[in-house]
Amino acid sequence: MEDITLRQCLKGAWRDAASAVRHMPIVFLVAFAAVLATGTAGYKAQFSDMAAAGGSLSAMTSSSTGHANAAAQGLISLGVTFVQTLVLAVLAVFVVRFAIRLHAEPGAVSAQPASAAPPMRLWDAGVRRYFLLCIALIAGYVGATLAVLIAWIGLRLAGMSSGTSTAAAATLAVLAVCGMSYVSARLSLLFPHTAAGGQIQWRAAWEDTRGHFWFITTAAVLAILPVIGIATVLTVVAEMLATAASAGSLTMGLMVVQSVGTLLYTATGATCSVWLYRKFAAILRTEST
Repeated sequence: MEDITLRQCLKGAWRDAASAVRHMPIVFLVAFAAVLATGTAGYKAQFSDMAAAGGSLSAMTSSSTGHANAAAQGLISLGVTFVQTLVLAVLAVFVVRFAIRLHAEPGAVSAQPASAAPPMRLWDAGVRRYFLLCIALIAGYVGATLAVLIAWIGLRLAGMSSGTSTAAAATLAVLAVCGMSYVSARLSLLFPHTAAGGQIQWRAAWEDTRGHFWFITTAAVLAILPVIGIATVLTVVAEMLATAASAGSLTMGLMVVQSVGTLLYTATGATCSVWLYRKFAAILRTEST
């Protein structure tokens, strides 16, 4: 554990993210192209399906066709999410390892193997474990959403009014988000730990973050505020440059802004996690030696 203040954590995360972009431009360009291409392909596929369904009266009145279109759009969204999650996971691992090397002290490799990032490879054990954690996190939020939806349906079937059931479902949704956010913060040290080559150690990560939920949450939220500001400014600029007659150019501009914002968010989140790991990881480092 290192004595790092919140201010040092934030400034270090922003500085390391900018340094990662400068030193790994090819990695970021490839990730940008992949995120933009998959996002654009998914949008065009879903838009074309909706346009085809909307232009045909029989398609609109046929329940089987509607279910087929909904299933196709769901598969497209799932595929796009999977590919983008994989791309962003690889990018995050590269950024984490870069940030760890940036602050590595002489002799750290021999003294603390888990603290010294392994060589950068496209698909190694660290990337696989990091990607598995991302999938587990997404699955947790999806599961919480389904639980709230099932609860709402159950309340409606039990005879509750629409307003009462909606209010109850909204309360459950807030509780589910708070619960998932708490669990995510308590297990957040696993992301830089696995990226650096460590094993997935749930109990150690949970113990290392005990009593530090608010610090971790505050750092994570404040770290991405500049990214939100940049994305907002770029969105406004894209809307100002696009004319009413060029809806296609506006859509492409917004897709570019979204892709850039996603990459900046990923890089900043990765470097912030490294600083939090340096501050709080004690048992994780000990059990990896």
